[in-house]
Amino acid sequence: MKRRLLVIAVSALCAQSAFAQSSVTLYGLVSTGIVYANNQRGADKQGHSTWQFASGPMQTPRWGMKGTEDLGGGVKAIFTLENGYNIGNGTLSQGGREFGRQAFVGLSSNTLGTITFGRQYDEAVTLCAFESACQFAAYGAHIGDSDNVFDTFRINNAVQYKTIDYGGFQAQALYGFSNRAGGFSDNNAYSAAMQYRRGPLSLGVAFLLVNEPNDPNNPNGAVVGDYGFTSPFITNPSTGAGVRRQTMYGAGGAYAFGTASASFLYTNARFDYLDESRLTLQNFEVSLTDYVLPDLLLGAAYIYTTGQYHPQDASPAWHQVNAGANYFLSKRTDLFLVGVYQRAAKDAPYAQIYTLSPSTTKTQVSAVIGMRHRW
Repeated sequence: MKRRLLVIAVSALCAQSAFAQSSVTLYGLVSTGIVYANNQRGADKQGHSTWQFASGPMQTPRWGMKGTEDLGGGVKAIFTLENGYNIGNGTLSQGGREFGRQAFVGLSSNTLGTITFGRQYDEAVTLCAFESACQFAAYGAHIGDSDNVFDTFRINNAVQYKTIDYGGFQAQALYGFSNRAGGFSDNNAYSAAMQYRRGPLSLGVAFLLVNEPNDPNNPNGAVVGDYGFTSPFITNPSTGAGVRRQTMYGAGGAYAFGTASASFLYTNARFDYLDESRLTLQNFEVSLTDYVLPDLLLGAAYIYTTGQYHPQDASPAWHQVNAGANYFLSKRTDLFLVGVYQRAAKDAPYAQIYTLSPSTTKTQVSAVIGMRHRW
């Protein structure tokens, strides 16, 4: 009897030890609000002011699970499954995928870094910390999110490696497979980034290349379903031909002084179209945020985008101003108010704030008020 009790006790201790080495965390975010726009083109091709219910104006809604298992020797097995959804109607986002935001598994080492496999963000996301849309400005992304810093699309079939943190420095790289026999470059992707964070200073550089995204002949490639730009000149302005290659590189930096922080971001996005035409867009952004009170964040930003389209020798440009306020009711819940003004210049035919329909004039203004809750 005593021997049996001893076996049961040892088994229970082993089970507790195994359980202590593994963990699964459920997390999520809900964001919603009301959006006003002064000029959106309707089906009648006339401009209309609109009031709209918004799902995810300040970070899109998501819920997910992430877990770790300690394998010993400083090595862990890790996974993340993250779903995106529309809070307005309950439908799935990212083209109806169950875990469309992220879905990966991998290994993490205290000395060798981390390698993961699955659907993941490309490395342009490392520049998001320097973009006002990620800081406070809701829909205030660069025109059409041409550089994908605001994560309009993600990479399927991806293998990603991240180094450990070396005194504030970290590097990472990603490759997304085309998965097509005899078509190595048919809808594949490359991405890399380096970051430095030490004290009040943050710096980052990133690169992204996508070949033939959304190729209808390869629905199993790296970028499928959630790629697409509707802003002027980002889709081919002359023929509507698809993108043969998109290349992006960029750099950003931020410096915190007291309760305030100043950021700068530069990105260069080039679209080579299937009809051999091409478009290059350069985005320049400066932003300033300040916790004027412990629970009140104010922010302002200016974005200038200039482009060159060939062979028509057209030069579109846009000016954009973002302003916002976040009031934190708690560490997990906040209220926000954001205003965005955009003006098309040079050869740009109209303004189009991210997620909105194009304007019928050279200007467009929007405002959003809402709340966000994290768990």
